[in-house]
Amino acid sequence: MCKCIYKSIYRNDMKMNISIKGIIICLLAFSSIHAQDIHLSQYQFDRLQVNPALTGIFNGTRQAALVHKQQYFSVPVDFLTFSGSYDVNFRACHSEKGFFSAGVLFNYDRSGDSKLSLASLNINGSYTLPLTRKFFVGGGAYLGLGQRAFSETDLQWDSQWNGTVFDPSLASGETFSRTSFIFLDLGAGVNARLQGEDRTKLDFGVGAFHLNKPKYGFYTDSEIELPIRLSLYAMGVLKLASILDIYANGLYQDQGPYNETVLGGGVIIHLSNRKAREVELQLGAAVRLDDAIIPMIALGYDGWKGGFSYDLTTSAFKAATNEKSGPEFFLTYTFKKLCPLKQTKVCTIF
Repeated sequence: MCKCIYKSIYRNDMKMNISIKGIIICLLAFSSIHAQDIHLSQYQFDRLQVNPALTGIFNGTRQAALVHKQQYFSVPVDFLTFSGSYDVNFRACHSEKGFFSAGVLFNYDRSGDSKLSLASLNINGSYTLPLTRKFFVGGGAYLGLGQRAFSETDLQWDSQWNGTVFDPSLASGETFSRTSFIFLDLGAGVNARLQGEDRTKLDFGVGAFHLNKPKYGFYTDSEIELPIRLSLYAMGVLKLASILDIYANGLYQDQGPYNETVLGGGVIIHLSNRKAREVELQLGAAVRLDDAIIPMIALGYDGWKGGFSYDLTTSAFKAATNEKSGPEFFLTYTFKKLCPLKQTKVCTIF
């Protein structure tokens, strides 16, 4: 979860000399430092990224989510991350029985002059059981495929310096076992939901990713295991008045020697509560401990919700970023099925 090495090459502008040590460090990062999952600031809008047991846990029947993050505009090499998910629950209207849910999660991440990339597709499934009218527990799992790849096209090497100028026609002197590989990925998690009246709710649980510890690396004779990522979280909303809610989120993630803690909160102002015409404004902020402060704004209309946040770097890395990081955009749409009015005597979930 810590920041990856942002330079895949080191340039001396006077000699155009490229440090092979920098390249070696970067390629080692392919199998160690960079062998980490993507991480987002607005994780509450990308639930499947946090726990497969959160599949289908929302106020509706189907939900789609998109998140785009661009980091470190002010450093030589930036980072681009995209995540998209779609999930559906198969719960009957006003049913007090357990229900199944299913979903898909797609991730794409690219960084560096080497265009080091991760593409993954997970298929999720979950089951949620009501223990009381206000307390629900669920478990979920996923099966996925991932691909890591990089390109040598824009990389430059010491051996390509002919003593006067950089000569790309010279051999790099480097041989890689492969420039891409595919791996199988498995994970699971549990979630608990406390459901209050109307909009009040609290989710908390733990997700575990890469339980099979897939082999990882661009050198087949020196592969490592991708560390298990554990995700512990709590996400809650409290209704204070018909037009006002407060919310708070917390996330701790641990993967190998790296970890991150993100804490946030804010208010949700309901500008209109008319059915099928709901309008809400969400204002908040979060902090990634020892790393960044993250203000956020979002606007919701009916089933749509979109917003924007910006990471303001507070760590020592701010010397490279001019105390900036990058924006994150998110968009969700939730489809709600109308249920027969004659059954409204049964308590609704979510």
